[in-house]
Amino acid sequence: MDVITTHLNADFDAFASMVAAKRLYPEAVVAFPGSQEKNVRNFFMESTLYILSIERAKDIDLDSVKRLIVVDTRQKSRIGRFAELVNSGKVEIHLYDHHPDAEDDIKGHFEVIRETGSTVTILVKELRERDIKLTSEEATVLALGIYEDTGSFTYSSTTVEDLHAAGWLMEQGANVNVVSDMLSSDLTKAQIEVLYQLIEDSEVVNIGGVEVVITTATTQGYVGDVALLVHKYRDMENLDAIFALVRMEGRVHLVGRSRIEEVNAGEVAAEFGGGGHSTAASATIRDLSLFEAREKLIKLVHDKVRPKKEAGEIMSRPVITIAPDKTLDEAAEMLTRYQVSSLPVLVDGTILGIVHRHAVERARHHALESVTVKDFMDPDVVVVEVTDPIEKVTRISVEGRNRLVPVMDQGELVGVISRSDLLEHLRLPRAQDATSADEFPSGRSRSKNVRKLLEEHFPRRIYQILLAGGEVAASRGEQVYLVGGAVRDLFLRIHNLDIDLVVEGDGIFFARTLAKRFPQCRVRGHTKFRTAVLLFEDGFKIDVATARHEYYARPGALPTVEMSSIKRDLYRRDFTMNTLAVSLNPGSLGRVLDFFGGGRDVKEKIIRVLHNLAFVEDPTRILRAIRFSTRFGFTISKHTLSLMRRAVKLKVFDRVEGKRLRNELIHILEEKNPLAPLQLMADLQIYQAIHPALNFGPRTRELVEGVTSVLSWWKYQFTGEHLDPWLVYLIALGDHLADDEFRGVMERLGMPPTRTRDLVRERAEVRRTLAIVARDGLAPPSKFAGFLRKISIPTLLFMMARTTRDETRKAISEYLRTLRCVKPALSGDDLIAMGLQPGPTIGRILRALRDARLDGLVKSDDEERQLVRDLIAVEPNPNFQTARDASKNSTDEKSPQQSLDMV
Repeated sequence: MDVITTHLNADFDAFASMVAAKRLYPEAVVAFPGSQEKNVRNFFMESTLYILSIERAKDIDLDSVKRLIVVDTRQKSRIGRFAELVNSGKVEIHLYDHHPDAEDDIKGHFEVIRETGSTVTILVKELRERDIKLTSEEATVLALGIYEDTGSFTYSSTTVEDLHAAGWLMEQGANVNVVSDMLSSDLTKAQIEVLYQLIEDSEVVNIGGVEVVITTATTQGYVGDVALLVHKYRDMENLDAIFALVRMEGRVHLVGRSRIEEVNAGEVAAEFGGGGHSTAASATIRDLSLFEAREKLIKLVHDKVRPKKEAGEIMSRPVITIAPDKTLDEAAEMLTRYQVSSLPVLVDGTILGIVHRHAVERARHHALESVTVKDFMDPDVVVVEVTDPIEKVTRISVEGRNRLVPVMDQGELVGVISRSDLLEHLRLPRAQDATSADEFPSGRSRSKNVRKLLEEHFPRRIYQILLAGGEVAASRGEQVYLVGGAVRDLFLRIHNLDIDLVVEGDGIFFARTLAKRFPQCRVRGHTKFRTAVLLFEDGFKIDVATARHEYYARPGALPTVEMSSIKRDLYRRDFTMNTLAVSLNPGSLGRVLDFFGGGRDVKEKIIRVLHNLAFVEDPTRILRAIRFSTRFGFTISKHTLSLMRRAVKLKVFDRVEGKRLRNELIHILEEKNPLAPLQLMADLQIYQAIHPALNFGPRTRELVEGVTSVLSWWKYQFTGEHLDPWLVYLIALGDHLADDEFRGVMERLGMPPTRTRDLVRERAEVRRTLAIVARDGLAPPSKFAGFLRKISIPTLLFMMARTTRDETRKAISEYLRTLRCVKPALSGDDLIAMGLQPGPTIGRILRALRDARLDGLVKSDDEERQLVRDLIAVEPNPNFQTARDASKNSTDEKSPQQSLDMV
């Protein structure tokens, strides 16, 4: 069986395309996947086309379908239950569509996809090529489809082919009077009420000068031709872009229309599971209320609209400049330090020229490093004003071949725009091997705003603190941004209250000013790095940093810090996904800065470094890349992975301080499931790079899996007891090492000597205890507990994972759960009251009582007292005043000597 279908809520273009496809596939069954628009349904019922064999989707036996013909859509999510045929992979699929590509597009065995104003136009060409004639009724229906989808040939998506197709349909007998009546009928009372609501409830959202109207309406019953109502409203007010949400019959219907390239209606509708073109699109929303749909729509509009920008919006600042009397050697040092490709040459605020990296490198190659900058600068400088449009900057940069365009504001140099800043504006890919912040575009995501998401994501108190921070910065004429993992996790919808702020100004002074707004808030500053920590009375803290630029004097060294701009501050970070920033100033609250494509990489779940020397400058970034990839399920880009392998081969870890290595390793071992990052470390040969004796073989992997199970048991059993799980994993990682090797690894990781000695001693105790248990068994409990008391809890948990004997594992768990807490009922004071003089014997007696309790020899206070008397009676001692008398009342079944042996 062959089946012809289309998208849900079929319009005239969809219905007409099915009619046309029926002529191409005469033996096929026609089936709507779901409901149709009311005007389509009414026309179908009233026309003679009702005699067509149209089936209900639910009546189609999917197992009998051999070929599926889909028209006016390719999206699997829009064809109802016929998507099951696509998933099966057993059906031949033919596609006819004029819509742009979408994420869930079906791949057909035969496809005719073209950008025309209507799918009918595509099918008309197929009919003409096969010389298939139409009846007047068929031609009229096909004409309806073309006229509706092209807005009677007024939409910008209309093509010459649409006009030719309509002309051919006229030749086939299409009745234009019917077309006119169907598309221009008078509005009903219900439609007029909906239109009135759309007008009254409209809201204009201005995004960078682009105005988008968002409006809503509600009706109890079904109202047809909602798209027509949106058209009328758009034409009445001459709107550039409008999105309307109409709730009826338990669903919310979205209709979007746009006349401008900055607003793509199809992209917005696609986020709601719908589709369409850049100029016209729609969606049916089933799982959101009208309010929720409106909130989501507003966020999407802020995200998707691409406003035209001015030069000042994408410029980099502050500007790194050089004096004309500096040498080319000094210029080369500045280009490397600040990681830029060009430097404006400045004297008393006047731009004399621009010196470029390639000119400096060529001059130095010819031993001209002592020559001054003014001799090799490019004096032909073309500048723009901050308010100049990007189009002007593009002409200057591309047509004028200017690598760097200075930006002026009333005669003062306030910024620069590099060619790469323009690449992103033009939506062209950036270079993978960019070596400076200036080689990265500023990012079109500057227009994205997450103000509402900020408010929803963070607890109210923290959100109020962030608002206060923005007010403080604004009062000082500065900018403050939320940066780092908190922004990344904001987009990932992950709870993260590790708040980092960056100030384009004095971070320490900003922190002190903000702290004054909150009683009991203290500030701890770090002058060298220009950072501060806000410490609130409940323990909550916020890290504040001055926007800064870092450069490394040598590979693996700690960075040298200088003040800079937010763009350069973000450039010093490890990966693009961590370079996102959100403005907190009142005038731009929620505006996202994305200079380096971090938003795209978060969306695509990719870990990418910013430049080729990232891992050479800071090898610990390799460990962070591994940790983030396994934590978030991100993929490390091929280029980044190649740089990681290259850095390991260069032995970059040899230059890293042990404490920094240990801290990064601890972070990995504290992940919920560290096995994945530990295995990736092995794949990259990182263990041997840290210490030659380290490896991650099958036995170690098995041991780590055992530790994970043991720690899960511990977490369930002891919810309130603190434990460092990373230490258990670390002991497991070193289990295969000899003591000298283990000690060497701990020293390489900068482990404190006392802890290293304790771990070496406990490793020996574990081996000794397991050997004794294997030889002698576990009885009595007091003896086994005596062994375990010499071992810390982390090492005991490792011991549980290491032993292969279930009996031993159960005994350790019993010790941890109950036996380690067993104490005698009697205290030292009780023993003194019984006649024992203070001294070492008290401790020995108490330990004997505890062991007797563990072995079940005593079970009550009275039995403990009797045991003490027995011990007194067995051996006269000056410390016992009534030793002989006590032995007369002995009721213990054990001999006095056996009792004494316990002491």
